[in-house]
Amino acid sequence: MSRSGSRAWLVLLFVTALFANILVWYSVRPVLARWTNVPPPPSSGTARLIGLGDAQLSYRIYGIMIQNFGDTGGRTTRLADYDFEALGQWFMLQQELDPVSDFTPFLAAYVFGGSQDPKKLGPVIRYLEKAAGNGEGEKWRWLGQAVYLARFRMEDMDTALRLARKLAAFDNPDMASWARQAPVFVMTAMGDKEAAYTLMMNMLTSSAEKLDPNEVNAMVDYLCTRILDKQMAAKHPLCKDNHP
Repeated sequence: MSRSGSRAWLVLLFVTALFANILVWYSVRPVLARWTNVPPPPSSGTARLIGLGDAQLSYRIYGIMIQNFGDTGGRTTRLADYDFEALGQWFMLQQELDPVSDFTPFLAAYVFGGSQDPKKLGPVIRYLEKAAGNGEGEKWRWLGQAVYLARFRMEDMDTALRLARKLAAFDNPDMASWARQAPVFVMTAMGDKEAAYTLMMNMLTSSAEKLDPNEVNAMVDYLCTRILDKQMAAKHPLCKDNHP
């Protein structure tokens, strides 16, 4: 075959392939990948393979995946439609890969914690409790967020009180005073004001000297305006001195 004939066959092959590609593109253009909800996570050992044995790399890759679940291929998905049980398993996998990073707890608390269906937030709350560890550094804040989600989003007061007590018991001198008072807030919301009063008075008696005066004033104000009724507050020495 001559050189010109070979060139003509190549041009014809190229044009044919080009038109075939265009036809395929037009035929599949309206077809979108179907999302089958949150997939089950791999085992911890298998998860490390995606990062070639590097747990930190795997953590980051899976973190991006979790962040974009349901929002790929030109599609958006309501958080309420997610499988939160499977999502919770992904969170726990991330905890195994990196128990120090705050990236995944942030996603769990402030992104998925905003689900339109608060009844599904149990796995998020359990994960945040796990992520808080022993409350060292700033980790205690994740348990504080779990208390918030349980109390105000799920309206599960028993779980909120359990978590609040655990939060208040953390041995962290740098923890905010409101975290120590968390059980008081939940008890008051549950109507158990006698227990809330006892706990608040114990805190004021044992810790007032260690706290900033503004924090002490806030605690006294809560005692006098939220825990005690007007008649009891009028007779209480702390309230009489601070609320004329």
